[in-house]
Amino acid sequence: MKKKRLVSFFLILSLTLWTSSALAADAPGSAKDPLISKSYIDNTYPSIVLTDPLDMLANSMTVLKYKLNQALSSTAKGIYIINAMPGGKINLVTGSGFIMISGSSRLTSSSGTVIDLTSGEIISAGQQISAGHRYIAAENTQSAVSVEAASKIAILGNTTYSGASTPSFTDVSDKSWFYGDVCYAVQKGLINGRSNTVFAPDDNLSIAEAIKLASCMNQLYNTGSVTLKNDSSLWYKSYVDYALQNAIITVSYSNYDAKITRSEFVKIFYRALPESEYTPKNTVADNAIPDVKTAESNASQIYAFYRAGILTGSDAKGTFYPNSNIKRSEVAAILTRMFEKDARKSITLS
Repeated sequence: MKKKRLVSFFLILSLTLWTSSALAADAPGSAKDPLISKSYIDNTYPSIVLTDPLDMLANSMTVLKYKLNQALSSTAKGIYIINAMPGGKINLVTGSGFIMISGSSRLTSSSGTVIDLTSGEIISAGQQISAGHRYIAAENTQSAVSVEAASKIAILGNTTYSGASTPSFTDVSDKSWFYGDVCYAVQKGLINGRSNTVFAPDDNLSIAEAIKLASCMNQLYNTGSVTLKNDSSLWYKSYVDYALQNAIITVSYSNYDAKITRSEFVKIFYRALPESEYTPKNTVADNAIPDVKTAESNASQIYAFYRAGILTGSDAKGTFYPNSNIKRSEVAAILTRMFEKDARKSITLS
């Protein structure tokens, strides 16, 4: 009996020693123990792995919410609408903001953070501004937004605007297809309204008015400014004299008050700028314009304008209507495209 007890004792002792040795060799987290339990992580790395990222995220959200609320509370000066011209600048400081109702602009410089509250994104210098979105300058921010096309902008808080404003014509809506063209042409001194508040976009142009516009464009192109004025005796005489002297027109007209045809208009305007300004942008084959054949009067000038992207036609086929009169709204678009190559249009006529 004693012998059996002694053997049992040694067996238990050996098993205990082997188990202790095995446990020591395969300690939790060792190379021989691939199973790592949550309790092991909690005991080994107390709270830092699982808790801190959540705390950091919560703290960041709190700071962001505070900054947005602080910025929004600084708009107490209210909202007002401005009409901005290309080259104008919207200046932002902490808490100020704006909404571009229509037009085109771009964030050109930024020290700090400008937030698009509508999309929830931070925008960077060079990024295009989205119409209808609300933008605001966060804490410690000074930024500038450059206006690229005639724009209507809602100014919020301490935002300021520097630059020319669009003309306030009661009959030219910012939703009109010719709005930007009218603003540009008026700003450049290429065309005027009938008065300070009336542009009359649907009025037809007279021969005298066409000569005046072509003369002003020629002078602006060659000298950088328009100094021509109405004549005291006959308002259009000074423009007619200039046009004759500079070969913009080569004949005198019997009735300068008559409405000009679209064909005659192009003939006069073509001579306002040198031929080098009509580099082709589009491929328009001879006789591709449905109602203008190449053998007809003024066809070469009309085709040159189509190919340069100055004219696009009145419908999808490119119909020109050479014998019809031309509206002042259409003239504003042509003036803009003649003077601004970036405004010229791409077309395809078959």
